[in-house]
Amino acid sequence: MTNLKKIDDYRWEIPKGYVEGMRVSGIIYSNEEMMQSLEKEQVMKQIANVACLPGIVKHSFAMPDAHWGYGFAIGGVAATDPEQGGVISPGGVGYDINCICGNSMILHELGYHLPIESFEKLWTKQQIKVFDFKENKQKITKIVRFLKQKPRSKVYKITTKTGKNIIATEDHPFYTKDGMTELKNLSIEDEVAIYSFEGLPYEEPSLSIIIDENKIKDFLLKLKKDSRGHGLEQIIIHLKKRNLLPLKYDSPHLPYLLKVMGYMFGDGTIYFTNKRGKGVSWFYGKEEDLEQIREDIKKIGYNPSRIYIRYREHQIKTTYSTYKFKTDEISFKVVSSSFAALLCILGCPLGNKRNQDYRLPKWISSLPLWQKRLFLASYFGAEMSSPKTITNHGYNFYSPIVSLNKSKEYLLSGKIFLQQIASVLNEMGIKTNKISQRKEQTNVDGKPSYRLRLILSGSSENLIDLYSKVGFEYNAKRSFLANTVTHFLKLKQLMIEEREETVLQVQNLRKTNGWSAKKIHESLSPAVNPAHVCMGGVNLRFIERSVYEQRKTSCRVSEDTPTFSDFLSKATESLGESGMVWDKVVAKEKIEFDDYVYDFTVTHPSHNFVANNFIISNCGIRLLKTNLKTEDIKNKIPALMDALFTNVPCGVGIGGKIKVSPQQEKELLKDGSKWAVKQGFGVEDDIINTEEGGCLQSANPDKVSPRAYERGKNQSGTLGSGNHFLEIQKIDEIYDEQKAKVFGIEKNQITIMIHSGSRGLGHQICDDSLRIMQKTVSKYGIKLPDRQLVSAPVDSPEGKDYFSAMASAANYAWCNRQILMHLVRETFGKFFGKKWQDLGMELIYDVAHNIAKLEKHKVNGKETLLCVHRKGATRAFPPNHPDIPLKYKSIGQPVIIPGDMGRASYLLAGTQKAFEETWGSTCHGAGRTMSRHKAIKIAKGRSIFREMEEKGITVRARNKNTLAEEMSEAYKDINMVVDIVHKAGISQKVAKMKPLGVIKG
Repeated sequence: MTNLKKIDDYRWEIPKGYVEGMRVSGIIYSNEEMMQSLEKEQVMKQIANVACLPGIVKHSFAMPDAHWGYGFAIGGVAATDPEQGGVISPGGVGYDINCICGNSMILHELGYHLPIESFEKLWTKQQIKVFDFKENKQKITKIVRFLKQKPRSKVYKITTKTGKNIIATEDHPFYTKDGMTELKNLSIEDEVAIYSFEGLPYEEPSLSIIIDENKIKDFLLKLKKDSRGHGLEQIIIHLKKRNLLPLKYDSPHLPYLLKVMGYMFGDGTIYFTNKRGKGVSWFYGKEEDLEQIREDIKKIGYNPSRIYIRYREHQIKTTYSTYKFKTDEISFKVVSSSFAALLCILGCPLGNKRNQDYRLPKWISSLPLWQKRLFLASYFGAEMSSPKTITNHGYNFYSPIVSLNKSKEYLLSGKIFLQQIASVLNEMGIKTNKISQRKEQTNVDGKPSYRLRLILSGSSENLIDLYSKVGFEYNAKRSFLANTVTHFLKLKQLMIEEREETVLQVQNLRKTNGWSAKKIHESLSPAVNPAHVCMGGVNLRFIERSVYEQRKTSCRVSEDTPTFSDFLSKATESLGESGMVWDKVVAKEKIEFDDYVYDFTVTHPSHNFVANNFIISNCGIRLLKTNLKTEDIKNKIPALMDALFTNVPCGVGIGGKIKVSPQQEKELLKDGSKWAVKQGFGVEDDIINTEEGGCLQSANPDKVSPRAYERGKNQSGTLGSGNHFLEIQKIDEIYDEQKAKVFGIEKNQITIMIHSGSRGLGHQICDDSLRIMQKTVSKYGIKLPDRQLVSAPVDSPEGKDYFSAMASAANYAWCNRQILMHLVRETFGKFFGKKWQDLGMELIYDVAHNIAKLEKHKVNGKETLLCVHRKGATRAFPPNHPDIPLKYKSIGQPVIIPGDMGRASYLLAGTQKAFEETWGSTCHGAGRTMSRHKAIKIAKGRSIFREMEEKGITVRARNKNTLAEEMSEAYKDINMVVDIVHKAGISQKVAKMKPLGVIKG
């Protein structure tokens, strides 16, 4: 093996220079035995050729099942960097449709909003709000990709009952009670999810310094500390190490510090121990809220303790009585002098807040409003009263109150502090009333304590402003209530406005026509005038008072209006305490739109974000498990295979049972598995357990040629021929019990494997793109050692067009396998006389084998967006990666490796090593060792059918030549292939499956 360098037992390097023009070296995962065949097949040259692609990063990879292919070796993996001129190549074989207008306000994780178009230069470093639909909780997510283009479909503006509106393309999904629903399918009166909190507009902070070394020295001198131990020197070192010194207004850590400070002013305390002068910061609250604080402290660079829960007995003496009660005190601490010193220098009180003077730190006055809001919202999370309706009145709410306890000699400083809080609120347009004072209790020191209360205006307008602009941080319960109250009050205002308009109309009808109250009431009934159906309606008594008592236009809600308590359960139905509520669509209009539209791809698996208060989406091979065991079907396999062979179309040119119109085919190409599930061919969990949710959002059916459409027509839900198959298997061996348990499998369990793709449509898309890209090579000055590697820059028009067409083919393939699985479930159900759900026929996972995708990976320690080509390779993402289903987070992505039809298949799990070494990739199967023509020649005179039957494998096939092409001798030993990737650490063996029945085209 000339010029090859053996790295270890399972990796070989092809050095630069093996082929002229190599930009990186090649890495092959193999062993000594398999390397011999690779050299003969010229696979190494193909690996080296790929290493010449512009923008290629790290290495050109080949898996142990690699064999010669068109341009790329099958089993090849390569990633290119678009920022470095990286290309996309059809021989090496994706993302969101750009859907909302540029001025749509996006809710940032830090509670401010800014237009989506503003993210164009910012998105790589930003995190935005997302809603986890499984947990019904608000979370944050990174942005994977920012997209911008001219719309290619109709554009609509929708408006909700509370006045929320957004402009988006017809294909953009909105969260509804039926899940994500495209805008074109939304109708008047449909309900969409709204998040009422808006936050404040973003402003650039100044570059001025808040804290420098001198301020650290001054603080420590006050504490009478020297420069040794945990004193000056060490504190400065620790702060600099975390990029906290000097601290500026635009420091990325400052927003989190502001939140932590706000809570510390309320439910926290800081002290320095007497013995070693160690700084300790304690935080108290509810466990869920404290977890959020802990996460933010980690972002600042410190490690908080675990959360402590201890039982406490309390006694409080007031002017009225002595109260005794028991509670669980929940808290955590940060043991760090530099952290404690930093908070104190920023203005947090040191020690008992009741018995000292403190003010709102002066430097806070120079912050933009969105940063001031972070301080206030977290302070309110600790100290503001929870939203609550007035006793015996379900429509109005108590005025919010911010409370503060002070001993007598510090009452003045407490009032000044609350006045400063009021002043900041007034800057935000939120009104406050007064500061009250009352003697509250006698403390252990025998001195009385006084409670100061800042009372805010309780008007509906003020509450809406307070809760939608400021809200609460670090208090999930209050945040949820504030969002729901905001929505309720807006609906209440609308109803009052409608009733006041009705008063004027009633009085006008009386004056003009002389009608009686009864006649007027009939004319305004919903049957006659639907416009007057509002929250609570208008009854005859209301009309009579308007006519005969000359009611003034000032109105209240009607008596039959739902109270807030009733409203709460209905508006948040199925949304839990996420803060989302349901709002009705009241208008949908098509508009002329000649501007760019934008979208994000995010890392969170729920794939959504908040735009103009709407919750919107940005949004191989398949292994299916059953609860059947080997003994349940061992005598039924031939009959079962006959049933499957009858119901599942397979073979060259065989059409599908699922007929789609041209318009539906476009929808299918755009939506992938999601389209199939919407048509009833599966359930929502199938989408969750499919790579990319079974849909690359960048698919654009308009980039698919008429010829490709023609070739794909009527082939949805067909197996095809060649190496595509449907196989009934049994779990023959378990290698990792813990992972197998998570995957839901055990020995002797029956599984079904489906291997199919995009049929003729995908092949034609590749053909079309290769012809186009023959010209782009010279256009962009791309020099390649092999014309089969024709490419275009990822960001070029040609590259983007191919990406969109290829994504359409990937979606077609996912949809195809989804429909095939539906047919399998249907067949099993009829055969066993049960529902497929009762047979436990759940999808373990579906993963693509031939695809190019934009993914984030680390290059030289920096996270970089790469175009990853996997040709005959399987994605193998590690534990805790955001792109794999929640239930697999602890063990890594399921990796499905089919063998040949006479030998085993495997289920593996992705690893961190694969993510670091091979862009999260591993092998995809056994890999051919001979051509189809050669296999047919060698099999001449043999009965492959009988040979399979003798092995105990029932086979059904459309063509005997297919069996010859796919005989075991035509493939590498799958056991050896899997052993290599397992020992190399790029995936881990979990289970081996043995075939019991196989269908071939």
